[in-house]
Order: sequence, then structure tokens, then C-alpha cells
Amino acid sequence: MRKKMLSFLLCLAMAASMLAGCGKKAEEPAAPEEAPAQAEEESTESGGEKQKVVAVFNTNLGDKSFSDLVWAGVTKAAEDFNLEVKAIELMGDATKQEPTLVELCESGEWDVIVAGTFNLKEAIEKVAADFPEQKFIVYDTELDFSTGDYANCCSVMCKQNEGAFLAGALAAMQTKEEGDYTNGENIVGFVGGGENSAINDFLVGYIEGVKYVDPECKVLFSYVGDFKNTAKAKELAIAQYQQGADIVFQVASSAGLGVLDAAKAENRIAIGVDQDQALLMEDNDPEISAHIMTSVVKKLDVLIYDKLDAFVNGSITWGVHENAGLSEQGMDITDNDYTRAIVSEETLSKIDEIREKVISGEIQVKSAITMSTEELNEIKDSAAK
Repeated sequence: MRKKMLSFLLCLAMAASMLAGCGKKAEEPAAPEEAPAQAEEESTESGGEKQKVVAVFNTNLGDKSFSDLVWAGVTKAAEDFNLEVKAIELMGDATKQEPTLVELCESGEWDVIVAGTFNLKEAIEKVAADFPEQKFIVYDTELDFSTGDYANCCSVMCKQNEGAFLAGALAAMQTKEEGDYTNGENIVGFVGGGENSAINDFLVGYIEGVKYVDPECKVLFSYVGDFKNTAKAKELAIAQYQQGADIVFQVASSAGLGVLDAAKAENRIAIGVDQDQALLMEDNDPEISAHIMTSVVKKLDVLIYDKLDAFVNGSITWGVHENAGLSEQGMDITDNDYTRAIVSEETLSKIDEIREKVISGEIQVKSAITMSTEELNEIKDSAAK
């Protein structure tokens, strides 16, 4: 009996040690096991159990871009609303998408699943339909609620085409300017990750912005094929720089870090994405930051935080989709000291005027999300003309 009691006490000690370890790792949400998840139910200030939220990422955390932005919104909500949260990274493995979501639903453990992107859309739609009691907050893609399906979901998407339009307009203006990083060849570039509707929406907006300023400016574009291969992204960017582009816009998550590195190596300009990548990079590599003219930022951290806030206080509306563009402050481009070291005040004033025209509706930016394949191909074909 004493042996059984000793064994039981040892087990309790080990469990307490593991929980303490989880608490320490919560400050560095770089991987699922480091997310601030708790292994036991704790009481909220109102006396109930913590609500549990799991965020599923098609790629990985630590990208200094899209995934980190979403996770920042989740973890801030966890802190402010006393949530228990966990991150699951699929590392770009499509075979894990549906099984992972099914497992989470079958567990009955999670009050809400936060997941998104066009790459996960099909799996989310199937699993959400199969588990109508499970709540989903879906980001960066649009579910079709017109049929009355997905009453257990809400979706929100940033109008990336509008932010990319500003970046394209700025690139077209800046490529004509004489400077340390420009070559006067009136060519700019774009490197996307895996090709999907969201990435093409960035591309369409970028091309539209370039052509709005200068129909004669050429846009080179290529795709990495995934969102992890930094070496290939760097190779593609260098190829564009060597073909005459002096500004390359990267929309490739972790892979896009290779484009930023290429800008430094070739002494050219990069445009970052999702977060202010110039500020994110300055501690580790300020030379790269000096080559990032601006970043097209999505406010997904704010949008996800707001959805979780509404979920906690019971005001969330299910079965609806929302878009957030420039007018809703869901998208924009950054303006920081690195921007102003490259771009003149006059040019930035012109960008401000263009921004207001998009917000007012005077400029209507086309979207790859709603266009046919034929229309998309026409815009792609116009890029090099």
C-alpha cells in the first residue's frame, strides 16, 4: 500500500513539474508545444471553466509574417479573456488537414477552432459540415453562406488586393527614381508562395497598382510552389533582379524571407507582407531592414482578437462573412523610418491621395477572388506589356 501511495505522489509531482514547464513556455509561442495551453481546467474570474481555443496553421509559426500575425491575435485574446489556447502547425502537409480537424472535433475539447487560408478552405468546409456543433472562426478565406450551410462558422478576410494596389503604385513611382537601390529600368517584380486565390489576389492588386501609375511599367512574377522554401524564393528574386527589376514584392510567408535576403545581396529593394517586416528584422539583420521599402500589412491579429472577444462575450454572429479593406482598416502599407530613407515625402503624399481614392470608391481594385480564370490570365498577361 505504501508503494502504491508513493507511486501516486510521484506521479502528482511529475504532473506538477510538467504544468510548470508549460507555463514557462507560454511566453514564447514558436511551436504548438510552446503555446500557452494548460493541462488542467482552471476557473475564470466569473467562476467558470476556461474556454478553450485551438488555432490550426496550414504552415508554421516563426515565419515573421502571416502565421505569427494570427497567433499574436490569439495569444493576446488568451491573455485578456483568460482563454486556454493551443497552436497546431501542419507544416504545409495537405494530408494532415482534414484528419487534424476531424480529430479536434471528435475530441469535444475545444470551444472554438480558429483556422484559415484558401489552402485549408476545402477541409474546413467538409469538417464543419460533418460537425455542426463545433464552432469555427475562419480567416483569410470566404465560406459560402448563401446556401444556409456553415451556421457554426464565421469567416473574415482582408482585402489584400487593396493593400497590394498601394504597394504596386508605390513600386511604379519609386522604380523611376534615382537612388542607391534603383536602376532606372522601369521593371518591378513579385514572388508568391504557393499559387492560390489569396496569393493571386495580392498579385492582381499589385499589377493593377503598377499599371494605374504607369501602364508601361513591367511586372515580373513567379511562384515558389510552397511557403517554406526560402532558398528557392531567394533564387527567384535574384533572377528577377537580374532581369531588371529593382523592387520585388514577396507574398510567400516563411519562404519570403529568402526574397528579403536577396534584396540585400543584390542591393535592391523588397516589399514585405503581412507584418511590418522592416521592423521585425531590424534586431537580427538591420541591413535587410534597410532594403525593405514598405510592407503590405494585414490586420488579422486585430480581426482575430475581435472575433474571439465577441465569442467570449456572446455577441459573435455565426453564418456570416466579413471583408476588411482600407476603409475598414484591415489592410494598409507601412510608413516607417526605413520607408522614408528610400521614398520621398512627395511620393508618399501621392500614395496618400491614392489611398483616399480607394477608400472613397473612386478607384475600384479588381480581385482575383471574384474573377474568372480567363480574366485572371488576362491581367497576368498584361503584367509584362
